[in-house]
Amino acid sequence: MRTLFFLLLLANIAFALYIQLEPVSSGRTQPVLQLRPEKTNPVPAPVPAVANCLEWGTFLDVDLERVETAIAAQQLGDKVTLQAMGKVPVYWIHIPPLNSRLHAERKIGELKSLGVTHYYHVQDDSKWNNAISMGFFHDIEDARNLMAALRSKGVRSAIIGARNVEQVKFVARAPSEDITRKMTKLSQEFPGTELKTVACKASL
Repeated sequence: MRTLFFLLLLANIAFALYIQLEPVSSGRTQPVLQLRPEKTNPVPAPVPAVANCLEWGTFLDVDLERVETAIAAQQLGDKVTLQAMGKVPVYWIHIPPLNSRLHAERKIGELKSLGVTHYYHVQDDSKWNNAISMGFFHDIEDARNLMAALRSKGVRSAIIGARNVEQVKFVARAPSEDITRKMTKLSQEFPGTELKTVACKASL
């Protein structure tokens, strides 16, 4: 019995010590320290290199047939893009539309006999069908000079008229050396045109 009494006494003493030594909880939760990631400057996206384009112009849309024929001869039809530049006023030397294609061909025969070699037979669905074009000019004085030359050869039916026509250019994007060489040759075939390298505009 005495042994049991001492065991119980030790157990009570141990329990009392445990209660006294247990830390008192304040009921508050200690905040957890969160480490924020160090701020870093965003890496800028790489700037794409600007492609170079080769521009050849300018032309009037009424002259496109001859120009596009020359482009096709150089096998550049799918390598260049036609771009409109807006309408511009020009002075047009021409023989007004004749009654039929046959009449126009007869008039062309007369021009040849007078030594006139620069002309174009208009054949389309417009009101200018069967007219004979001899040139377009931005400067009225240039038109008058040609008219005087035609008069000196005996051409009496040609007149100077004013028209608004579309101005266009041809563009090759990032041209190869072969394309550049061919376009340089074309520019030499059409005096008065300009071939230049520019930064390509964004594709639409």
